[in-house]
Amino acid sequence: MYCRKVDTKKGKAWECFEELPKDPVTGKRKRLSARGKTRPEAKHKLEIKIRDVTEFGLTTDPTQSSITFEQLAKEWLKANQKNSKQSAHRSREFHVKRFGKYISKIPVRDITKKMYQNVIDKLASDGYSYNTIYAAHNIAKKIFKQAMIWDIIKASPAEMVILPKQQATIEEIEKEEILENYLEKNELKLFLSTVKNKGLPSDEVIFTLLAFTGMRVGELLALKWTDISYEKKEISVTKTIFNIDGKKDEYKLLTPKTKKSIRKISVDEKIIQLLKQHRIEQSEQKMKVRSIWHDQDFVLTRSDGYPFSPRFVHYRIKRIEKLLLEQCSFDKKLHPHILRHTHTSLLTEAGVDIRSIMQRLGHSDAKTTLSVYTHVTNQMKTNAADKLSQTFGNLINS
Repeated sequence: MYCRKVDTKKGKAWECFEELPKDPVTGKRKRLSARGKTRPEAKHKLEIKIRDVTEFGLTTDPTQSSITFEQLAKEWLKANQKNSKQSAHRSREFHVKRFGKYISKIPVRDITKKMYQNVIDKLASDGYSYNTIYAAHNIAKKIFKQAMIWDIIKASPAEMVILPKQQATIEEIEKEEILENYLEKNELKLFLSTVKNKGLPSDEVIFTLLAFTGMRVGELLALKWTDISYEKKEISVTKTIFNIDGKKDEYKLLTPKTKKSIRKISVDEKIIQLLKQHRIEQSEQKMKVRSIWHDQDFVLTRSDGYPFSPRFVHYRIKRIEKLLLEQCSFDKKLHPHILRHTHTSLLTEAGVDIRSIMQRLGHSDAKTTLSVYTHVTNQMKTNAADKLSQTFGNLINS
């Protein structure tokens, strides 16, 4: 280490220098320097710089010192793929892509806290939802943490970031998170009637089962005929289907979302009859295309025996939504999961307790179930008071 006095715009100062070892790739040396008011101060600052580049590998390892966010994310995804479901891995890839499109080519060590905050702000201004931004930030934060573990950076730029606030009034939150999450009985009746009269093949059995069993879409599409017991009037849920791209021959059967998702759902005779009729129609189709039939015993299939994808069900319910908008002022945004929440509301109105509802739905977290359950029970109490007033209100002395 060599130190000397130098002239600066602010007066005299001390400057210390140190030559680093040769770069193993380029063969060139790099000089580090630091200034201070005193020799000890300049020396101390230089020692910190030297420690950073040697301890954290910012310059001694050329492959790490120049690694971009895109390259680091790829390595992180690869390292975390082994012990996770394919669906979880694809979700991580999705959020990496969302976050990385703004900084994918920038070296990780050059990404500052300000730059990171700019990405979060840009996601918000580009119209991404709070949940999407939060999920992307959560993944990026893990990636930068891994960069610290791998000695690529000293500190994470993801710390102390300010996420956009969810701008909503109490009334809007209630409407969006509860009222928009399920169909009222009259809305469900109209929906199922439209499905029956104008739906495409398999629509009626798909949407009736979703509404009256509360199954997740993946659970429904993974059902096999061995999961149906006509005698016990029971459906066994033991698996879910994964097919993110919608390609018919690229599906996978996975274990359910949680251990509590493995369950048996009781159904009534009308559901059993609907399933029996569906099986007859399926058998007739199977005979027509026997040579190409994908014979894996799935309950809900395409015309060649392959199971439907969740994307297919989404497209079908959006078609019904369009038909409803054309014939009346239907103001609910339809998606397959809304029928699961609708099932919660039906059970609640029927007087089923919250614990039994959670068991039927395979819920381990009561938050979503409880939000619908509480809203419906409060509504029932109000309706009860109104009915009481209408019937016996004249008994009250005015």
